[in-house]
Amino acid sequence: MTKEPLYVTKMLGYKMHMSLAKKTDDKGIVKSLLSYSTLGLEMGLSVAIGIGIGYFLDSFFKSYPYLTIIFMFFGIAAAFKTIYVLIRKVSKEDERDHSK
Repeated sequence: MTKEPLYVTKMLGYKMHMSLAKKTDDKGIVKSLLSYSTLGLEMGLSVAIGIGIGYFLDSFFKSYPYLTIIFMFFGIAAAFKTIYVLIRKVSKEDERDHSK
């Protein structure tokens, strides 16, 4: 039965610790990528829903294109709000990660 030298055992322990840390970092990266990938979908849907509501109200009140334009701007505002919320979320996570 051979014993591994002490430095090899320490290195293996270090590598094991690094691999666990890497898996945790990978989960954080995947979570961030998923947040960013939904951003485009949320922005597009915000504008599309705004235009849809405006078009419906215009056809109901027979005031085409005024409400469509107004609700399109509401949709654009909702899209920018989504960006703002995501930026705040990411900055809070970065502050939390840097404080560790």
